[in-house]
Amino acid sequence: MSRRMRSFLVTVGLVLALVFCMSSASAAMLPWSALHGKTVLLVTGSTEPGQPNDDALVHQHLESLGFKVKTVDDNAPESSALGVSLIVISSTANANRLGDRYADVAVPIFTWNTFDYPNLGMTGPELHRDFGVVDPIQHFADSFMILYGYGASTTSEIGRAVGLKPQLFGTLYLEPGHAGWGRPGPGATVVADFNGSPHMAAVFTYERNASMLQRRVAPARRVGFFLGNGNFHLLTAVHGPAAHDPQMRSWAIGLKLFDTALRWAASPPPHVAPYDPTALDARLRKAAHGKKVLYVERVNGGEGREADQHIVAHLRSLGFDVDVADQTAPQSRADGKDLVLISSTCSKYKLANKYADVAVPVISMEGLDADALHLAGRHRYVDYGEHGEEHESDDPPENYLDIVGAGNPMAAGLTPGLVQFSKHPGVLKWAVPTPDAVVIATLPNAPEQRAIFGYPKGSVMADGFVAPARRAQLPMDNPTYDDLTTQGHALFDAVVLWSIGG
Repeated sequence: MSRRMRSFLVTVGLVLALVFCMSSASAAMLPWSALHGKTVLLVTGSTEPGQPNDDALVHQHLESLGFKVKTVDDNAPESSALGVSLIVISSTANANRLGDRYADVAVPIFTWNTFDYPNLGMTGPELHRDFGVVDPIQHFADSFMILYGYGASTTSEIGRAVGLKPQLFGTLYLEPGHAGWGRPGPGATVVADFNGSPHMAAVFTYERNASMLQRRVAPARRVGFFLGNGNFHLLTAVHGPAAHDPQMRSWAIGLKLFDTALRWAASPPPHVAPYDPTALDARLRKAAHGKKVLYVERVNGGEGREADQHIVAHLRSLGFDVDVADQTAPQSRADGKDLVLISSTCSKYKLANKYADVAVPVISMEGLDADALHLAGRHRYVDYGEHGEEHESDDPPENYLDIVGAGNPMAAGLTPGLVQFSKHPGVLKWAVPTPDAVVIATLPNAPEQRAIFGYPKGSVMADGFVAPARRAQLPMDNPTYDDLTTQGHALFDAVVLWSIGG
């Protein structure tokens, strides 16, 4: 693809995205009526004689949803994508011929071409590790596995629309066949997986501006789906008397998941204000008015005492009514509050499982309390840990974060990639949340180690715990607040704003 053509496609896609955003201030999923008449580019290939191929059925189904469908083969030039609202790539297309043809196009892509995932930057390049295809001839036993998916992100926009639950559901009717899976990066949302493993994602998405793999950033929404060449017609659906059974309605959702993921891909992404600390401060001041905060710290503690004082002063300057409690105080101190903020000066042994189940938002800066708060699993330095702690961490001090969820307001409008969080290298905390968490930043060169993330209300946290209100983690150590850069302060404020629902 020529540089001029690539630039033109990107520009056209950005214009389309802008039009979408202007047409929907709320940026929620568009109703089908709003998508009626939009053009979909369906990219297909060929199969051997006698081999199953459902591309014609997919074409008909897209038209039944109200789309105008333009079908091209995998040799079609990049210019075929001009003017379309959505690109749909079938597994019948040859990934070697496709290459990275559509990777940089700022038009949403919905694909079940598993071998094309690396070309698009949706997974890494290694077969069987980063992505894979289950084949009933080569993997007969596993081919039955693909008949069952597991709800992973129940609070994602797609999960909510489908009514997804953290339990098994039927992907395809009882006929073993081909299906693909991927292992997406931390910027992705795993909507559903196989075997209950987020590393075997059956359905996963990237929001616009989310960090993908292969050093790519999503120029528009991206969706990976599990289908094979000839099993679209086997997607589960509920009809007739079974539709009155709530268990069947939540089981036979394969087709509903397909349609909802399509609708999500073709809908405008949410508007995220660009990085502007002054504007962020103004929004937070407006949201803070009348809000009560419980700040839990090690009262009269040692290291970090001044940082605690400065955080409290900052919150009060924004307009919050802040009540300071010692880590040994009873959980009842949170009654009537709008936010609980747990300082990194606290000890998990003194906190003693407090604040895990309070029905108000909680932000934890004490990363070693991640297990007690159900933010992550129970194994230290596997499910949670820290960089730079002398005698305890194998990792050196760090002061940078890798922004992977730039499409979320918690990222403060910062662009994807490395950002200096604190002025000097020091201790930074991390944890591995469940797929229901929204990941904003990881530690550099450690994509599994999430530094900033949040759980929406109702999401499934570690140990199957359901979040009674929003939960978030910041990676700060005892004195880190006083060493934050301007960008670090913006991230702190953005997490506070998100947590209180601003």
